[in-house]
Amino acid sequence: MVHSSERIYSGRVLNLRVDEIDQPSGDGTRKVEVVEHGGGVCVIAQPMPREIILVKQHRHAIEQDLWEVPAGMIEHGEPALETAKRELLEETGYRAESLRPLWSMYTVPGYGQERIRYFVAEGLTAGEAQPEADEQFELRIWPVDEAWALVERDEMRDAKTQIALAWARARL
Repeated sequence: MVHSSERIYSGRVLNLRVDEIDQPSGDGTRKVEVVEHGGGVCVIAQPMPREIILVKQHRHAIEQDLWEVPAGMIEHGEPALETAKRELLEETGYRAESLRPLWSMYTVPGYGQERIRYFVAEGLTAGEAQPEADEQFELRIWPVDEAWALVERDEMRDAKTQIALAWARARL
C-alpha cells in the first residue's frame, strides 16, 4: 500500500517520485524511488529476411556511439503504433506497409515504469530520413548474423537491440 507519494523531479524524458510503501513483511514502511516514463517503441525493420536496419547514434549518458534498432519515446497521448511509424521514418526514411505488434517489456521494473513495445515493419519502402533537430544518425543495413556477432563480441550493448536481433536471428 502506498502511504505517500512525492514527485521530486519533472523532466522532458522522465519524472522521479518517492513513494512510502508497506514493507513486504508488513512490519513498517520504506521509501522507494520510482522513475516515471511514458514508454517507448522499437521497430525491427528487415528489407530482406536476413537483414536488419540499425542506426548509429551517440548516447551521452554512457559517452558511446551505439548501433540500435529504430526506437523512440511515445509522446503523451500518442498511440504506440503511430510512434513506431514516426520513429521508423525519422530515423531511417523507411515507410512500412504494415507495422505488426510483437511484444512488450519493462526495461527496469525494479524502479522504473518504462515499457518498450516491439513492432516488426513489413513491406518496406526506402525514403529519406527525417531526424529531429537534436538527432543525428548513421544508417546501415546489416546482415543479421554479422550484427549478432557484435553481440557475441560484447560490442553491441544496447539491450533492446540485442533482444530484437535474437528474435530476427531465430527466424532465419
